[in-house]
Amino acid sequence: MPDQSRESEKQILTLTKDVEHLQYVINELEKECEFVKKHFTTKNTERLNEIRTIHGRIDKHLQTDLEFHETVRKKITERFEILDERIRHLDRWKWATWGALIVIGALCGYFVPVPFN
Repeated sequence: MPDQSRESEKQILTLTKDVEHLQYVINELEKECEFVKKHFTTKNTERLNEIRTIHGRIDKHLQTDLEFHETVRKKITERFEILDERIRHLDRWKWATWGALIVIGALCGYFVPVPFN
């Protein structure tokens, strides 16, 4: 019986050591998990901030491009309006000249008869 009791004590001591070792391993793993969580949270936050910064830069760049294209479009529209006015003005003169030539031709035909043989 005493032999069995000693054997049981050894087993209990061994189990106690194993339990203590497992608790130590579990505590270390929990510490590592916390470190990994903090590290990834910090890194993700940094990446998200960098992405926001990049998006802000892209938005500013797009806005300046839009403003540039808008000013170019306005300038082109102004130039086309100027050219359109000039063309309308020339067109009026052209038709006035054609009208005057027709009147002069009709008057010449009326006052200077052309002989038909």
